[in-house]
Amino acid sequence: MRRIYHRFPQQIDLDFELARPFQEILSCLARLHDTHVTSRGGEGLIKERVLVQVADRRTQFLDIDDLMPLSEHISEAADFRLAFQRTLLTPEKRLPVAENIFYLRMIDKGSTTECYAAKESPHGDMDAMDLRRFLKGVCE
Repeated sequence: MRRIYHRFPQQIDLDFELARPFQEILSCLARLHDTHVTSRGGEGLIKERVLVQVADRRTQFLDIDDLMPLSEHISEAADFRLAFQRTLLTPEKRLPVAENIFYLRMIDKGSTTECYAAKESPHGDMDAMDLRRFLKGVCE
């Protein structure tokens, strides 16, 4: 089943391919959902979290966990919304530092997966090339 979002941006920031089959990339995205890494920054501890959502009924996004197993619910093409959240952890509170949100369309091309990426907002410190680099690192 194709899961396409009807308001996917018409202006694409980057078009690239991942050298893995579509189903392997889906599994990779499922493993990435709601993961985080904590590192020490200049101001203290920084928590970096990844949230992955998939298009549902062409009008909204669902957490990818709601469609497990993915192979039964997604085939051919799918639109995703990836949020990269960065939070400063202090003893008193948690302060949001940055959030980068990307739309990602993936299309099954046999042994490769074609991807189209668009950033939701110009704010934040990541761009589509950073998303590509990130996905190639964790999924290939």
